[in-house]
Amino acid sequence: MKNPILTLIAAAGLGLSLGWGLAAQEPKRDWKGQEEYGLFQAYQKADLKGKIDALDKWKAAFPASDFSQEREEQYLFVYQQTNMNRQAFDKAAEILKTRPNHFYSLSAIERLAYTLPPPPKSSDLETAERVSTYLLDNLDAVFAPSNKPMEVKDGEWITYKPAMKNAAQATLAWVYVQRKDHPKAETELKRYLRLDPTQAQTSLTLGGELLAQNQDHPEKLPLGLYQFARAASYDGPNSLPAPARKQAQDYLTKTYTAYHGSNEGLEKLLALAKNSPFPPEGFSIESSRDMAIVKAAKEKEFADAHPDLGLWQSAIKDPLIMDGGEAYFEMNMKGVLLPGGANGVQKFTAKIVSMTPETKPKQIVLALEQPNVPDVTLELSQALPGKMEAGEALQFEGVAKSYTRQPFMLVLETDPDKIAGWTGKNPPKSSTGKAKAQAKGKQ
Repeated sequence: MKNPILTLIAAAGLGLSLGWGLAAQEPKRDWKGQEEYGLFQAYQKADLKGKIDALDKWKAAFPASDFSQEREEQYLFVYQQTNMNRQAFDKAAEILKTRPNHFYSLSAIERLAYTLPPPPKSSDLETAERVSTYLLDNLDAVFAPSNKPMEVKDGEWITYKPAMKNAAQATLAWVYVQRKDHPKAETELKRYLRLDPTQAQTSLTLGGELLAQNQDHPEKLPLGLYQFARAASYDGPNSLPAPARKQAQDYLTKTYTAYHGSNEGLEKLLALAKNSPFPPEGFSIESSRDMAIVKAAKEKEFADAHPDLGLWQSAIKDPLIMDGGEAYFEMNMKGVLLPGGANGVQKFTAKIVSMTPETKPKQIVLALEQPNVPDVTLELSQALPGKMEAGEALQFEGVAKSYTRQPFMLVLETDPDKIAGWTGKNPPKSSTGKAKAQAKGKQ
């Protein structure tokens, strides 16, 4: 974790390791003779590499020094100054056992937990968790005036309190992420993001924690996608570097498309997330599975209300226009009487588009699914009498002969007695016609 204020806190402490003196100490405490004072002076004069050895010699000779607390602080400061993060972390934890409000040790734990070699040890995670929880629960006590180090100015002390709160919350979230405790990590990451909405890396991590719970909590996946959208789109303070934002964008696009079934709505999601670290109440993203369920329910509702159209769409047209439709037709439909009573449907209903010839037709083109869009052709074994007008309805059944996919057209062979609703009639013969017929018969 990069926290500029924690870095300043550490620097302030490190400065004490070079300029620390005991001239103003309480009179009740004193050196145990000239030898101890000499060891202290040796520490003061040592260069950075020699200071730890000087502290070790002083501690070995006088473990019960009146100045043992100050000496332990010097260990902490020198370890940090020499980048001995392991030793500094352990020393801070040791000091806090007896001095739980020791400011520099608390800040050291919050700063150094992330710097230890991965994977973090369970004991280190326990220490980080314990210290962070203590800080969050006891901020007022930790930052009481009596706990302010002498070298820290009052104005700085005021700013350190919220900075340490943020740091403790971030560390607590990090602990649960390391433990792969996804529900707790989610909770603590959200708390940190509320403290500092600008932390795009936290949004990215939160997105991963939400998606990790998908198996047991699929409802959290849209919320996870929102956090990835936030990390990818936010470009203000503490935003991700451009390459990381692109990586987040690429992952979001891939995962969103797989979940939703397309990238429709993705741009709106990015625009929404850019302006807020959390989605609005009731936010969701419809999954392709959910959409399929809704579609199936609507199709069933439609089929129940219009069984002939439902059968036409689901069992005839849809299979034929899909890939492999030709093979499906040859194996399952060609030569079959349609609708043939399937789903209780005895005849289809459609409206006339055209007839050939216009009178006494032997071929009728019909619009079944949509008005004026031809999709069925009836080839009649015998001509029908008279004619009917375009737009009038017929009920029919027939044997599947052939079809074309684009534009869709199904050709059925049928007989006049399988058509209902035909009202066309041949015109009556004229008297002149009858006389000619009679005369011809007498010859």
